[in-house]
Amino acid sequence: MSWNNAWRASLLLATCVVAGCATGPDTGREPGTDKGAVSAELRSQYQEAVSRMDQDPARARQELERLHQARPDLTGPLLNLCILDFRDNRTDPARACFERVVAKKPGQPDALNHLGVMARQYGEFGRAEDYYRRALTADPDHLPSLRNLGILLDLYLGRHREAMELYQAYQSLLAEPDPAVAQWVADLKNRL
Repeated sequence: MSWNNAWRASLLLATCVVAGCATGPDTGREPGTDKGAVSAELRSQYQEAVSRMDQDPARARQELERLHQARPDLTGPLLNLCILDFRDNRTDPARACFERVVAKKPGQPDALNHLGVMARQYGEFGRAEDYYRRALTADPDHLPSLRNLGILLDLYLGRHREAMELYQAYQSLLAEPDPAVAQWVADLKNRL
């Protein structure tokens, strides 16, 4: 790897660590239900738990576990429990948890994206690509999956043209372009 490529790889990986290559909490309007009505009270409890995930993760975990026990059919509380495990570097429980979410809701893009991130961390690049593509099939505008698939193709698989297209699609969906991604696109254009 040339010095320029090594520097670029370091920058991309540092950006991933700082910005988080996965996703934040699932803050959807509903706590991810596939069946049954969700009361306004339950929705409010869910939003409160999600809002605590950054400042008070222990309390958020308790509230999300209570919600999950009360309504195991809802994927939102379970997904956010998975995200808390992921953030705490509890890799095996997080992976099993995300797989449970996908078993309940096969097209859940946040769970698929996180599974892709973990597969990439284990060097399972083909599997990571599959997870990201499944997330994008479910939601073609899923920003974290667009970005993460671009990074995978660019840094790990050497498929630079495809990566550039993904980076450009990612940028086109943002209100304001991401300066780091703009630099990656410019660098790829120069090299191609």
